[in-house]
Parts: sequence; structure tokens; C-alpha cells
Amino acid sequence: MHQIQLALIISYVLMSCYFFANWLRFALRHPHSSPEDKFLSFVMFLITTIFWPLIVPISLIEVVKTKKIEATTIIPVVLTMIALSISYVISEMSA
Repeated sequence: MHQIQLALIISYVLMSCYFFANWLRFALRHPHSSPEDKFLSFVMFLITTIFWPLIVPISLIEVVKTKKIEATTIIPVVLTMIALSISYVISEMSA
């Protein structure tokens, strides 16, 4: 597997975990929501978590194929996303 593919997979997993943690924190802070609100919130969480990792790579591949952005430009951005995601997860675990 190429390094950029591995970096993208790791960042997508970390971002999905981040989204799940935010959704769970929101759901726990609002325990008096109606059952309909809870259900819609859960459906929205599932749709976003499932489709976000599929849509973003497809868009990224299309951008690289059309030469709107070079792959060497993407690597620093991906590494920065990974670093920020890891630092956020660590800070949330210690809080």
C-alpha cells in the first residue's frame, strides 16, 4: 500500500472516530430529546459515517486525475490532518 493511501485511511478512521465522539457527547448532553430526535440523530450519524469515507477519496482521486492539484501538495495536508486528529484524540482522552 502506498504511504499516501495509508495516511488517508488512517485520517479517515480518526475523523470517523472524532465524529462519533462528538455525536455521542451531544446525545449524552441532551437526554431529554424526543425519541424522534434521537432516531433522526442516529440515522444522520450512520449516513455521515458510512458515506464520508467513500465520497472524500473519490473526490480526491478526481481532483488528482484532472491535475487541479498535484499529489505532492496533498501529502503535507494529509499529514497535518493526521497530526491534528491524533492530538485531538489524545487531548479528549486525558480530559
